[in-house]
Amino acid sequence: MSLPVISVIIPTVDGREDHFERCWQAYRDCAGGAYELNLIIERNHPTCGAAWQAGLDRASTRARYFHFTCDDIEPHPGWAQPAVEAADLGFLPAPQVYAPDGYPQSCPQVGVVGRDWAEVSMTALPFVSRAQLEKIVPLLTCHYYTDDWFSYRGSRQGWRSRLRTGYSFTHHWAQHLRGAGMTEGGRMQYDELLFQQARKMVEAGQWTEPWPPPEIARPNG
Repeated sequence: MSLPVISVIIPTVDGREDHFERCWQAYRDCAGGAYELNLIIERNHPTCGAAWQAGLDRASTRARYFHFTCDDIEPHPGWAQPAVEAADLGFLPAPQVYAPDGYPQSCPQVGVVGRDWAEVSMTALPFVSRAQLEKIVPLLTCHYYTDDWFSYRGSRQGWRSRLRTGYSFTHHWAQHLRGAGMTEGGRMQYDELLFQQARKMVEAGQWTEPWPPPEIARPNG
């Protein structure tokens, strides 16, 4: 009997090779024999969202689940099973994320490891089933707020974000090109406006293709 396939999309850019190698190897090491990982590497896209969309276009047709990550993320052993459980039950799994020194960083409260299955406001490092993905695409292709997009689209389908403490990762906070051609703060503000505009497009029935286009997503690039 074949193993369930998880397509894992990993964006990276030149100058972050050490981060990428650690990330890539960790995903390979943590497969655990329970799943077949379809690792998709997307290099040098203008934004993280553009890389996720490009990787999705290359994902295995056999994939039952899809995981959207980044090159400065390091998965912990057993990361996939809690995410699969949540997706199969109609939730969006939210990760427990740690700094390199082990300090808890994620929802619902920084500095505290939350309660497993606790409802949270949004999910980072999105993980969805194929059926869920079909209701979420097309993707928001700016740099930040791309994980908020999964949470927003999922909530419209009744899929709440739930913390899975075993769906855990270390975030190494690579700095090279973190703002994708802008300062990090400027990029966050700019992409929040794009996210709000995308929500208006959805609510007006105008969400039909990946957006925004590159010249809007990366105005300084």
